[in-house]
Formats: sequence, C-alpha cells, structure tokens
Amino acid sequence: MIRRLFTGIVFLATALAGMAQGQVSSPSLIRARYLLSEKMYDEAYTTLNNQQFSGSEQNWSALIRGKALSGLNMYEEANSWLQQVSGDGMAEATYCMAKNYLFLNDVANAIGYLGKHLADKNHYSEKYIQLDSDFSKIENTRDWVHLWQRDWYSESEQQVAEGVYLISQGQVEEAGTLAENLLSAHSVEPQAWLLKARVHLIQKEDRMYREALDRAWQLAADNLTLKNELIRFALESGNFDKVNEMAADLLRRDPSNPEYIIDRALVRILEGKESLAVKEIETVEENGITPSELYYQAGRKILTSSPGQAESYLTKAIDNGILDARFYFARGLARKDLEKTDLALDDLAMSLDINPIQPELYLIRAKIRLDIGDADGACHDWRKALEMGNVKAADLLYKYCRLP
Repeated sequence: MIRRLFTGIVFLATALAGMAQGQVSSPSLIRARYLLSEKMYDEAYTTLNNQQFSGSEQNWSALIRGKALSGLNMYEEANSWLQQVSGDGMAEATYCMAKNYLFLNDVANAIGYLGKHLADKNHYSEKYIQLDSDFSKIENTRDWVHLWQRDWYSESEQQVAEGVYLISQGQVEEAGTLAENLLSAHSVEPQAWLLKARVHLIQKEDRMYREALDRAWQLAADNLTLKNELIRFALESGNFDKVNEMAADLLRRDPSNPEYIIDRALVRILEGKESLAVKEIETVEENGITPSELYYQAGRKILTSSPGQAESYLTKAIDNGILDARFYFARGLARKDLEKTDLALDDLAMSLDINPIQPELYLIRAKIRLDIGDADGACHDWRKALEMGNVKAADLLYKYCRLP
C-alpha cells in the first residue's frame, strides 16, 4: 500500500536529530522543502499556507516561500520573504534575490545582492555562478566587471578549482601534486582535503581516501555549502557509513531538511540491505514520500556511476504504478548509457506523453536520434526545444538542419 510520506518524516528527523535539538520539526515544513527541491513551486508554497513557525523554522519557511514564489516568477513577492532570511539560509536567499532583481531589470540591486552572497562563507563556487545563464545578459556590464574585480575567493579556493579541472581532464597525478602543495601551506583547508580525497578515490587508495574525506568533514565546521558537497561526494563514492554519520550531524543542525532524511533511507537501499531500511522507508512514507519516490531518488543519484543499477531502481519506481515523467526520463537516460537505444527512446516518449514541456529532454532525444541516423527526428526535437526557450537548440539547428 502506497501512503503519503511527509507527516511521519518528522519522527525520523526526531530520532536522528530532534533529541539534540529538543524539538520536533514541522512535517509541513519538511514536505514543503522536499517539494521545492523537486521544483513543485506552487505545491511547496501552498503547503505552508496558514502555518506559523518560530525560531529556525521561521527562517526556513521564509526561504521556502521566497524560493517558491521565485519559481512562479513572482519576484517582488519573493523578495519580501527572502529579506526575512538570516543565518544558515542567508547565502541561498541573497543569491535568489540577486536573480530576482535581475528579472525585474534592476541591475544595481542584482549586483548588490550577488555581492552579499559572495561575501558569505557559504557562497557558491565561481564556476557555478559564472556558468549561470541567468546572469549572461549583464556579464559585459560595468557593474558586473567591477564586481568581479574583487577577490571573493581565496587563493586556496582558486587552486582547488584548478585541481578539480585537472581531474576532469584526466590529469589526476597533477591534481594530487597540487593538493599536496596546497596542504603543505594550508593544512586546515577542508576543500584541499576534499580534492585529495577525490584523487585517492580515483587512484583506488581507499584508506587514504577515507582519511582525507574525514579530515575535510572535520574542518568544514559550519560551512554548509561545503558539507552538502561532502555528503553528496560520499554518497556518489559509495561510502555509506560516512553518509549516515554526515546525515545525522547535518540533521542536528537542520532537522527539517528532507534531503538528509532521505539520504539515510537511500543508503540502505543502495547497500542492498533493504530489510534494514523497512522502518526508515515506512517512516518517510508516512510523511508523503512514496516508495516510488525513494527508488527514483536512488536511481537518480547513481545514474552516472552505475546506470545498470539505476535502471533497476527506476523500474521499481515505475512498477509501483505512479505515472511520473521524471521516472521515465531518468530511466531513459540510464538506458541510453546502457546502449538500450530503443527502450531509451520509448521511455523518453512516455515521459513527454506525461509532461510535454521538457526542453532538456528534447535536446537529449535529438542527440540519440542523430546518432542512429534519424536526422529528421533530431531536427524536429531541436525545433521543439527552441520553441520552449532552450537557446542551445538554435546552434544545433543551424549546424545540422539547414535547408539545402
């Protein structure tokens, strides 16, 4: 029997974190945060209607309402909520406000709030911000240039970014040398320890990988942006014991965060020890997240590293009888990587039947069609993506679909 999960998630949160906090997190707040993470903006906002919160929960509820309204393109109303955010959610709030003011054509305030975001210890990486297409229309303005003339990122942060780039280019030994040099000068730099952990993982040096990851976690202290990166890395690398430890620690600080609660259930699934996950799955199910959702999350998190296992989990999600475009889209991606081309195309078509407004899916399907020699089908998909506002499709149409 499939029940809705979000009322009971609070009991799991309490068991893991609430005793340390001395209070129980609101199930509606947990549910709203989950809906927001899945870009269900209207549902996230209305879940908090007529709800009153205090303390840290009031802070998170203001952030959720603001981000949900931003997703609904109600930028002025969103900013009225986001201005109330402080503490742990401040970096998210200022970044969101910068984008809201940009959409309101108020460049001065957009730059001002982006500067506030960059001054926060929880700021996003320079690469993340520079690649955010929302800022593309002002990246050549004087205000934008002046903003980036300041050194917002430390020298060690810049070197770590270089190390991550070296890894992406297959230059693992060079990245390792960079990490060692950085740590010889800054032995308490947690991002350098994370870079070292990445290198050791690729080199299959398990003990040193775990030691470096532990050190990074200890030194990350109250940097939640980095701690979120660390728990994602631990999950992707299959270090499930560490994920459980990290999730428990994060829940003590932020007990209403559904991501950490779900992580604890997911690691049991990913370990193949589903009997140990029964109580956790039942608990989150009581709060409104179905077993299908958990299997979807499991499949999505290992989509790149293990497409075969991801396909299995996504099939379990689909077999529970819920028609969800996300489930078919994700399984289509897994099957594409497994070279099950016909099945992948079937899944992508099913996803579009459920939700036809998916420009990114059209881009992916166009690439598959082009690879199998269906140029007409690929051109059709690029046109659909362009109609939905995906600018990447324009160049592809020009390259492959020009009239003779």
